Amino acid sequence: MSTKSIPVILLLFLSSLNAQNSYLTPWRKGYLDIHFISTGRGNASFILMPDGTTMLIDAGDLNQDSERLTPRVPDSSKTPGQWIADYIQQFHPRKKQAVLDYVLITHYHDDHIGTFLPLSETDGGGGYKLSGITEVGSIVPINKLIDSGDDFRPMVEKDDSFFVNQIKEYRNFILIQEKTEGLLYEKFKVGSFSQIRLKNDPEAFPEFVVKNLFSNGVIAAVADSSIAIRKFKAGDRPPENDLSSGIRISYGPFDFYTGGDIPGIGHTGTPDTESLESLAAPVIGNVDVATLNHHGNRNSQNEFYVRTLQPRVWIGQSWSIRHPGEEVLRRIMSHHVYPGERDLFANALHPVNERYLGEHMVNHYKSTNGHIVVRVYPGGKRYDVFILNDLSAERFVKASYSYRSK
Repeated sequence: MSTKSIPVILLLFLSSLNAQNSYLTPWRKGYLDIHFISTGRGNASFILMPDGTTMLIDAGDLNQDSERLTPRVPDSSKTPGQWIADYIQQFHPRKKQAVLDYVLITHYHDDHIGTFLPLSETDGGGGYKLSGITEVGSIVPINKLIDSGDDFRPMVEKDDSFFVNQIKEYRNFILIQEKTEGLLYEKFKVGSFSQIRLKNDPEAFPEFVVKNLFSNGVIAAVADSSIAIRKFKAGDRPPENDLSSGIRISYGPFDFYTGGDIPGIGHTGTPDTESLESLAAPVIGNVDVATLNHHGNRNSQNEFYVRTLQPRVWIGQSWSIRHPGEEVLRRIMSHHVYPGERDLFANALHPVNERYLGEHMVNHYKSTNGHIVVRVYPGGKRYDVFILNDLSAERFVKASYSYRSK
């Protein structure tokens, strides 16, 4: 090797090292930042809208350790709820004085709201147990909390004492926060374009809108705010995942979808065409970025749904040996289902599942571990995906990828 090439190689090495140990540049006005927070124990998405309005979607805490789950990250010195709050305070423009304008709870499973056990710690007043969203809310004030209400839960609760306790503790949190902190609670309004809206400077971003797509099996029409479908009727006992709420965020030409744990593969004897995914796909429409429904479990992402959305980027909020199912990965990566390039990112791909899927399947991923940040630039024509190190509270940037909106 020529000695003249050594400085060049050294410069490239140092440049690469610096890029991998840099911080994500701060949010600024005009950016739409969507953070998929990795804790190893459930879902949490922190959103900074173009005018600085903030929203958290879910805050899960499974409160268990198992070989079937990926490790807690960055470590066990804090609970998942505490780590979520810490993450928000790092990237929120107001840091330690952070406030959440909105919290959206997609549904009431523990990997989305937390796990409330008899021995769980309580808040200072002893009014509610601390886990997931209740723990985040005890650290970061919440202005408005939106969920799907209790339309079908009384029927389900008759046979599920654990679920009864989950709902009780979660509702206690809301009631106490309403009385002591001024929290506003609202039921999710299907079809609304204004329930979740910019709070600080909406006039500056007329091209930004959030549409409420579905909740409790009620699905909005494609063209307006009317209701198109009511899948369930009074007295039905639908599974909790089927009651998930979903939204689409649009910023100019950029579209993003997330919808909790709705299924796409019918129960035995039930056609996929009657699944929530198939019924909701038309109102979701073609998007740039989509989260995998139900973490990519094998009952999700049916062909009609995937062909309808055709995202350029798939986000897997994963932390279990089951995330994703092999057949799901085959459907979303198939060029027979839809043409064009697409990239896949995961918060965590379990090592056993990685070996099972094999190198050919895993190679579809751009990243298999870390916090995932989608940053949409002013006007919505361009966006980047950043991967942040989830093994350190510093959360350095590990990699980045650039895209153009459709």
